[in-house]
Amino acid sequence: MVHPWRPVMVALTLLVTASIPAWAAGGAAGVTAGGEAAAGLAVPVAPLRVPILDGGRFAGTLRVQAALDYADPAQGAGAAGRVPVLRAAALSAGLEFARLHASARAPVDAALLSRMLTDAARTADPKVRQVLILDVSAQQS
Repeated sequence: MVHPWRPVMVALTLLVTASIPAWAAGGAAGVTAGGEAAAGLAVPVAPLRVPILDGGRFAGTLRVQAALDYADPAQGAGAAGRVPVLRAAALSAGLEFARLHASARAPVDAALLSRMLTDAARTADPKVRQVLILDVSAQQS
């Protein structure tokens, strides 16, 4: 049986995925507290896959496609050299999220995941404005 929201989620995923090249080229824009657009740079991160455990047993896989959002494109330009440290921080936060908040049978709280990944990324690179969740899914094993 196809979930009734599946077509909507597929369309949103395609919309977000189609805009990745613009973000990677430095066309990302955030919104400041005053509501005006703030130019920035979003650096794509390789997809993360972490196990979902339920009572110590493998229950599924959490898959996350994300990008690091930098307020200043110059700050994000040097992110390539910090990728291993940033990825390690993201994997650690992803494992923690999967352990505490993910289930293969329930929707993923992308806002909470983004906050947890942002906190972890800022420990490795304080210049990260936010971790943008481009695609997320929890699949049952």
